[in-house]
Amino acid sequence: MKLTFIEPNEELKPYIQSLWVFESQVGMPPAQSNLAAPNGCSKLIVPYENSVTSIADGRVQESYEQGLYFVGNRDSSTLLSTRPRKTGFIGIEFHPYGAYPVFGIPMSETTNRLLTADALFGKWGENVREVLRNETTVDRKVDQLQRFLVDSLRSRNLQNPLINFCVSALKSTNGLISIRELERKTGYSRRYLEILFKNHVGLPPKAMAGIFRFQKFYQKWAAGVPFEEIREQLYDDYYDQAHFTKAFKKMTTFSPEHFILEVSNEFGRRLSLH
Repeated sequence: MKLTFIEPNEELKPYIQSLWVFESQVGMPPAQSNLAAPNGCSKLIVPYENSVTSIADGRVQESYEQGLYFVGNRDSSTLLSTRPRKTGFIGIEFHPYGAYPVFGIPMSETTNRLLTADALFGKWGENVREVLRNETTVDRKVDQLQRFLVDSLRSRNLQNPLINFCVSALKSTNGLISIRELERKTGYSRRYLEILFKNHVGLPPKAMAGIFRFQKFYQKWAAGVPFEEIREQLYDDYYDQAHFTKAFKKMTTFSPEHFILEVSNEFGRRLSLH
């Protein structure tokens, strides 16, 4: 399994958190541990060789070879698998506020959903899919995809400094800043901030805070820090152990103990470390 990270186009850097290519001669590992945990990012996925099966909230969906798919912001985990043959797919993860300025579609329409680009973006999605299908190398597919994204971005002027500030405040505090404090810092009401998040991010501030709080643990796990070393610190961020366990199971489908002992999730580990 190979996960290669690519530096995004200069114009796209403010909007893209990571751009990567997954490659494997035998598909994803067969164990039920290829976990995509919520990280606050919506995604574009291009399976150019083999298809990808995802299971989220009990729903099984297939992202077919040579397709183009948009994954909205999620507040629960997704299990991924492929058939055991040569596999390749491109992934673009947008910053929490990054997809809306590029596509101009309310992110609430994509929350917890996997959608074909044709259905979501219409003619634009069809054109991009066909161009990518006809490119013969991965590098050319990546270049063309970024070109389309830049053109789409340039045709709109949808940046909002307020949403950027709020998301950055939540992320920098690992989700521990209160919504009341965001109200105080911005001068806007909770109701207005929730509407803003719904449009630009797809999830409300409270849900994003929960994701960033969980990511504090997840990234340390990915870096190989033993769970016992961070247990006390994590419980300081939650009401009690039961609260932490409930949140953890929502984000991973597993209890903390099962996840630490039984789930390798090498795909998720490498993705999180970037």
